Amino acid sequence: MASGEPYDPVVNGLHPGTLVEITGLPGPREKGCPPGVARDLNGCFGQLLHYTAESDKFAVQMLEEGEYLELSPANVIAAPEDRIQKPGEGGDEFSFDVVLGPRTQRRSVGEEVSACLSEKGFCVMKVVQPAEHNKDAFAQLKGLEEGGQFGRLPQEVEEGHLGRGGRAKAMWVNPEEVEGSFLETSDNKMTGIAQIVMPFTEDVLGCPLQDRTPALACLSMTDADEAEYDVPLATDEELTEYYETWYRSKLRMVQFFGPARGTVTLSAKESSPFEGPQSEYRLVVGGSTLLLVREDALEYSFAEPAEGEAGWIQCFLMTPGASLNFEGELTGDFTVLADKGAGPPPPTQDTVAVVSMAIQCAANMYDHHKEWASYMAGTDGQLEMPLLRFDYRPYYSDEVDMPNNTTFVKHCAIQEGIDMFDNRIFEISNMDADAMDPQCRQVLEVGCMILAQRGITKKMCNTHPIHASVSVGCDKEEWLNMPGVPRSVATNNQLAITANRFNYIFNLKGGSYVCDTACSSSLVATHLGKVNLLERRWDPLEWHMAQGTNLSLTVGLMIGGCASHMLSPGGRCFTFNASANGYNRGDGTAGFMLKAGNHDDERMAFLRGTQMGQDGRSASLSAPNGPAQEKCIWGAVREARMVPPESTVWECHGTGTSL
Repeated sequence: MASGEPYDPVVNGLHPGTLVEITGLPGPREKGCPPGVARDLNGCFGQLLHYTAESDKFAVQMLEEGEYLELSPANVIAAPEDRIQKPGEGGDEFSFDVVLGPRTQRRSVGEEVSACLSEKGFCVMKVVQPAEHNKDAFAQLKGLEEGGQFGRLPQEVEEGHLGRGGRAKAMWVNPEEVEGSFLETSDNKMTGIAQIVMPFTEDVLGCPLQDRTPALACLSMTDADEAEYDVPLATDEELTEYYETWYRSKLRMVQFFGPARGTVTLSAKESSPFEGPQSEYRLVVGGSTLLLVREDALEYSFAEPAEGEAGWIQCFLMTPGASLNFEGELTGDFTVLADKGAGPPPPTQDTVAVVSMAIQCAANMYDHHKEWASYMAGTDGQLEMPLLRFDYRPYYSDEVDMPNNTTFVKHCAIQEGIDMFDNRIFEISNMDADAMDPQCRQVLEVGCMILAQRGITKKMCNTHPIHASVSVGCDKEEWLNMPGVPRSVATNNQLAITANRFNYIFNLKGGSYVCDTACSSSLVATHLGKVNLLERRWDPLEWHMAQGTNLSLTVGLMIGGCASHMLSPGGRCFTFNASANGYNRGDGTAGFMLKAGNHDDERMAFLRGTQMGQDGRSASLSAPNGPAQEKCIWGAVREARMVPPESTVWECHGTGTSL
């Protein structure tokens, strides 16, 4: 080792990086004081950097002002434990938890910070740096203030950013505009600390943190300042960004520059996971202090200095955000849209492929993509029955226990536009269209969309018949009970005509039938269609179309459903909830086209297995028979050649009705 070069031995029991106390120095104006020292350093703390053997000196950098000193080992001792008590653990309002200096090991900082966040919800860090750093950063903030860069945050978001009762002159830091400055250095320091802390956050918080907000630079505000700075109105973009930040933010990070000291109060929230005896912490913070606070545990509040001015920058550490942005221009990682899960293995027996599908339903679900998005978002499509459908009010009563030809339900999931029907597309006369059950119209429209996806049109079918079958699930006929309905020939609105008319219009030569098995009508229609499609020996079908339809047209079924206590007084299905007390009706028509075989080029999905059955004897006519239901479900599972865990989405007949 070259002469005079510092190295890292253990001298007097002190390792490089140790927190040390200075002792035995002459005063700043006495002979023998270290050069450049303008304050009494005895009793002050610093971090031991290294030892130089030739001069027999310790290099120490002080905590508060950041002075770099070379001192005799006789003037440097390990900081006494009784003088470095931590906040909340015997320390005073000036105490700290962790020292972050030139010789601090990155791993140990992460472990210390995570321990503090786990045990009490916050961590006070002392950053070892030259005092000029804080002074220059504060001077830069003042220069930006003079340049008109600072302002008030909107009232709706100010307290969320600055803490309870917080006020400040603030500006968002653009890294490009502060490049090369001490403000950029401070911003980078927060990023570095975030990178140290983030690997530990999943264990501490129960969720990983992978992002941080831009830095918010602040200057303390006086009453006189408050009169000069107007509070702006929040824009929709600001509110949207704030709520996203609030929802994802888990840690608040604040780096203080001084020069004046402020006071931070941390109060335990009602939802705090900590049950310790201390519900409030008071911390005095100045230059070179950095604070980390758990947002789920403690409420942050900063009181500006009584005299002087303080500056700081802050940010939040957040959970991962959405990988795609669907507002405005579509941005994000599009590769996730192309990825496909492995899923269960394909069926090995005779297969049935779904090659097209369509839907017209309440809540404006007019294709299956919108339908899936509605389910994933938990959309509530129920609304008060509009007068355009019928007036329920003369029949409405709050009486739930003993309804007397009244309804205690006034909500329904209504499909709009069922009165609009272009009969010319289907070559139907105006007179027949006026008399046609709207459910028949819906079957025609949805079926037409299913055919269109396969390139089949009405014009083609007129001259080229197709050997295909149609089944429709339908258990309600309310159209003829409506007043003033146009009448036509008797066969026009029979239940069977709902499917037969589709075969007639599109020149389909296969079977055509309607299934009425109450709530399972559509499932049974699909099952029977699949069975016929797989019978390939004598009369193979080209394809089968299965549909289901339902519309709420009159108040009569609401009255009947309330009399039997099938409908929910709350107007909702509270499935899997102890408060379940019935179901509620909704409008919709949906269907798909099935083909036998794999059809890899056009397949959307496989129909792997279906089954139907009846309960036989049970506790009552409407009560389920457990073993019979289980037998039916297992029949479908066995046909699918799957085990139940391989199915990841389940649609349930969760009516919540009493037995």
